[in-house]
Amino acid sequence: MRHLKTWIVVAGLAAALAGGPARAEQLSPEGREALREAMHNEAFASAKYKLFAEHARKAGKTELADLLAKNANIEYGHFLRWSALYGLVRDDSDNLKAAIDGEGDDDIKLYTRLATEAAARGETSLANHFNEIKAQEEKHQKELDKVVDTTFKKN
Repeated sequence: MRHLKTWIVVAGLAAALAGGPARAEQLSPEGREALREAMHNEAFASAKYKLFAEHARKAGKTELADLLAKNANIEYGHFLRWSALYGLVRDDSDNLKAAIDGEGDDDIKLYTRLATEAAARGETSLANHFNEIKAQEEKHQKELDKVVDTTFKKN
């Protein structure tokens, strides 16, 4: 089973790289947004299937767990394909900038909004969960900022 998982991921990556990041510049804004939507869908599906597989495995349903794990890897392969067409991964400094932007602009603002909205609805526990994750995202952003300071600003 492990060899099949590896093959599925490698095949997905190979298919993705065949199109390569060079195509990303040729995409319209609508095409890039469609790829972002597809990447989010595939990443969610992969994570969901992994959770389902873990649950089935704990319940002793090995065949079901293996099927779900296989599907998780297939979905991850789809993610790899879309991410390559999108040009998601670039050089280290661009990747680091995207990571920092994602933590600050996307994640921290998202969790701030979600916590505020949950609190306004009286869902205090949910708001607390969102605030806990927001704090982790803020920590991630600081760690990434430190890498910028120590790695990229040396020169």
